[in-house]
Amino acid sequence: MNKAIRSMYCIRCKAEFAAGDYPSGCPCCQKTGHPASLSFRYDGRWEIHEKQRGMKRYAAMLPYEDFPTLGEGGTPITSLPALAEELGLGAVYTKNEFQNPTGSHKDRMNPLIVARAKETGSRMLIAASSGNEGVSLACYAAKAKLPCCIVVTKNIAPGWKKAIEATGAATIMTETAMERWDVLREKTGKGWFCATNLLDPPVGSCSYGLQGYKTIAYELYEQLPGNLPDYLLVPVTRGDLLWGICEGFLDLKKAGKIAAIPHLIAVEPFERIERTRTLEDAAGHFEGKGDKTPSIAGTTVTIQSLLALEKTGGFAVSVSQAEAESSVGEMGRHGLYLETSSALLLPALKKLVRDGRIPKKASVVLTATSHGFKNP
Repeated sequence: MNKAIRSMYCIRCKAEFAAGDYPSGCPCCQKTGHPASLSFRYDGRWEIHEKQRGMKRYAAMLPYEDFPTLGEGGTPITSLPALAEELGLGAVYTKNEFQNPTGSHKDRMNPLIVARAKETGSRMLIAASSGNEGVSLACYAAKAKLPCCIVVTKNIAPGWKKAIEATGAATIMTETAMERWDVLREKTGKGWFCATNLLDPPVGSCSYGLQGYKTIAYELYEQLPGNLPDYLLVPVTRGDLLWGICEGFLDLKKAGKIAAIPHLIAVEPFERIERTRTLEDAAGHFEGKGDKTPSIAGTTVTIQSLLALEKTGGFAVSVSQAEAESSVGEMGRHGLYLETSSALLLPALKKLVRDGRIPKKASVVLTATSHGFKNP
C-alpha cells in the first residue's frame, strides 16, 4: 500500500478508520440505515511522475503505486466544434474512456482492486456486473493470476458472458439483479474479495478501486491546461465514476493546481437522483425503464453521488432512454461510436442548453465511458 496513506474516513460522517477493508462502507453509517463509502487521507504532496504514462503517472496519489497494468489511462479527448457551434457553446469535448484496454472506464478501477486483493491474500475475486465491470475485472484478475467469479443475471448478453469466461473467470447466474447481492454477501463472508457493492441501500464499489477514477480529473487538468470545462457530464447509476472524478478535482484544488472545480452533472435514464431530497429518499428504490441503457439502469441512489454533486455545485438530469439509440447514430456522425449509456449524454446536453441550465458559450466535457461495439 502507498505509504502516504494516513487513514480512511467516511465521506458522510467523517469518522476515521485504519486503512483496511470495509466492503459495507462506514460501520457507523451502516448502523443508521444510510450506508456511506469510505475514502483515503494522504500525507505528502500532489505530484506527477513525468516519465510514466497512463495511471502510473499519478501513482503517488493512489492507494497502490505498483499495480497490474494493461495500459489503462491516458485516454484522449476529442473536440467536437460542429456540435459546439450547433448548441452555441464555447467548446464540447469527449473524454474517450472507451479507449481503455477492455473498452470502458472500469479499467481505471480494477488494477487497484486486484492489487489490494493480492496483498491481502484473497483466494477469489468476485463482483456483480451487467457487462463492463465483469469483463474488466476478469481481465485484470487474469493478468495478476488471481481466480475470479462474476455474478450475472440470466439475461446477460451472450457476448459479455463469453468475454468474461474467455479469461478463465467463472460466472454465477441469478434470476434478478437484486439477487446478485445475496450471492456477494454470502461469498464475501467466506473470504472472497468483493469488488462491487453488496448492500441495499448501496454504497460505492471497493474504496481502493474508486481512487482510480481520480485520474480522469488529473488527465483533464493536463490535457486542458488552464482551460478546464465549466461542466462535465457523467452517466450515473451508483456514482462510482462521479465520486472518483469529484475527488480528483478536489485533490487538484487542495494542491493549488486549480482555482475552480467543474460542475459535475449526473445523467440518468429516469429520475433517481433528481427525486432525492433527503437521506431517507436515498435509501429507497426508483423504478424506471433502463433496458436500453443497461450500464446505468440501476434503481438505487448512493450518498457518494449526492455528495459529488453538492461539492461541485452540480446537479442531476434525466433523459428518456428512448433517445439513446438515435443519439448513438448522431454521435457516430461526429466520428464517435458510443455505448447507449454514453450516447445518452448528448440529449442530456441538448436539454440542459435548451432549458438554460448550461449557459451559452460554456465549455463542456462528455465522459464517453464505453464504445458502441458493446451495444446489444
